[in-house]
This record gives sequence, C-alpha cells and structure tokens, in this order.
Amino acid sequence: MSRAMIEKILTLIKKLPETTNADDMEEVMYRLYTKKEILKGLEDSRKGNIISFDDFKKKMDEKWLK
Repeated sequence: MSRAMIEKILTLIKKLPETTNADDMEEVMYRLYTKKEILKGLEDSRKGNIISFDDFKKKMDEKWLK
C-alpha cells in the first residue's frame, strides 16, 4: 500500500465524528476494502492480466455446476 493511500486513510479516520460506532467503522472498512479491490482490478487490467467474460463464465460453470 502506498504512503499516499495510508495518509488518505488516516485523514479519513481522523475526520470521523466522535459518535462513530462499530457499525460505522465496519462500513468504512468495507468501503476501503472495496476501493482497494477495484484499484487492484484496474491495475491488473492495465497490465493485461484479464480474461474474457466467456472464459470466466466457463471457469465458473466448471467449478460451481459440477
């Protein structure tokens, strides 16, 4: 994780209101995780680490529809 990303996360946490509860923190953590995964996917796409939808569907069918 880049230093810039860590700084953004820390800034976000510091700006949370004092009334923030565990459910709110869970939501923040979910959003951070989601953003991380999206950025990871975009980076994979940029690098060409992708498969076609048809190949994906075939793999899922083979795995889950045995």
